[in-house]
Order: sequence, then C-alpha cells, then structure tokens
Amino acid sequence: MPLFEITYIAVFTIVLAFIFGTVLASFITCTAGRVLAGEDWTRGFSHCDTCGHQLGTADLFPVISYIALGGKCRYCGSKVPIRCLISEVLLGVVFVAVVIAHGYIDVVMVRNLLLAMLMMGISFCDIDGKVVHEGFTTAILAVWIGALPFVPEMKMYTADGVIACVLFAGGMMMYSYARTSAKKKGIDSKLIKLVAVYMLYTGLWEGAAALALTLIIWLATGRKKPVVPILSICIIISLCVGERLFGTSVSAYVGTIAGYLKTFSI
Repeated sequence: MPLFEITYIAVFTIVLAFIFGTVLASFITCTAGRVLAGEDWTRGFSHCDTCGHQLGTADLFPVISYIALGGKCRYCGSKVPIRCLISEVLLGVVFVAVVIAHGYIDVVMVRNLLLAMLMMGISFCDIDGKVVHEGFTTAILAVWIGALPFVPEMKMYTADGVIACVLFAGGMMMYSYARTSAKKKGIDSKLIKLVAVYMLYTGLWEGAAALALTLIIWLATGRKKPVVPILSICIIISLCVGERLFGTSVSAYVGTIAGYLKTFSI
C-alpha cells in the first residue's frame, strides 16, 4: 500500500514508526548488553545496573521515563547513561527515515526496520565489547531470508545480492589473506561475514557506495572508531537513498551495457 496516498495513514504510520523505534531501541540495547555479559537475553526482567532493582512499568517508557526521572534510577538515584536516551531517539528517527524512504507499507518495509534494529545491537557490541557478534549477524541473515519471498523481482534481487556478496566479501578475504601472508594484521573474519550479509540487502551499486563511504569516514576518523557502527549507518543510508528493492538487478546491468554498445555502434 502506498504510504502517502492518504494523509492521515501516512502521519499515523510515521508516528507509530517513531514509537516502535524508541521501544525496540530499549530492547535491543538491553539485549546487546546481556549478550556481551554472557547472560540469557530471552529471560529475566530489566533491572538497574547499579542497584539491581527490577524496573517497573513506569520506568520502561522510552524517552518519557528518562526525562520524567531526570535521567536517574527511581530506586537508588544512580545516573542512567545519556546514551540510553540518545539510542532511543536515534532509532526512532531512523525508523521514520526508513518508512518515508520506502514509501510503501509492506513486508519489505518491516524487513528494513528489523534490519535497522539489529544494526543497533551489533553496533553496540562492537562499541562496548570490540566484537562483531555472530549471533546478530545470523539474525540479520534470517531476516533477509524470511522477507525474500515478498521482495519484488525476487530472482533478480537475489542474484544482485549474491553477486555483491561474492565480489566484496571475496575481495576482503583475499586482501586479508595477503596481509596475513605478509605477517600483518588481517581483517576480522566476523566482519567479513557481516559485510557479506549486508551486501545481500544492498546489491552491487548501493553496496559499493556504502563500503566506499564507510572507508572514507573510517579513514577520516584516524582508524580509531569502531567500524561496525560506521558500516551499519552507511548501509542504512544506502538503502534509504537507493531503495534497490525494486531497482538495480542483473538485468539492469545487462541492459545498461547493451545500451552503451548500441550508442557506440551508431
């Protein structure tokens, strides 16, 4: 269903996207923290990291609870990190951007929202634990597979993603092997796996743009910033701007080349 055909539906969807973004940000940051701590993220209730008190319903409203409590725990008064508020607002804004960029209310839009949520989780694992958590990579791949039957031009879309996956992940593996052979530090294999999965979403051209932008930003920051958050941001930007879901496919590549040949032959 086109998002902007009916104004009130568009407004309702955008507001709902922001709310869900803030809620899921709270969930995924908690999940990332438990995963890094080796805890079971499927069980137990949210609690204060300082006093251990179980949080009540009034403590769990994203953004609102933080502001109402002045950024402090209701029970022990310890300060709650500001990044909790920032992450909630950030994912809410990203959800809105994804919805507006896609422009349709469908399974693919939901897929992109789930991707954005999982990106936040794997990014926090890299920021806090300096690890590319393979559990999140597997979840991202599972979302791609689950949504595949609902993607327009599924065969071309899949072929495009697989080509990008093989080219870029394969290139990174070869580069990493060359560095290792020269007794230098190679690329983390977990990062290569993540790039491979991300390329399934973006395809060739959007993937190339996302990787190029990632490299530019990473180099500009002096190679000191965690690369997964930068990569994830560039991937979601690529999806929002490029929206390859209907777009660039193997047939488009062939058509472009044929067009050039025809032009030069005249």
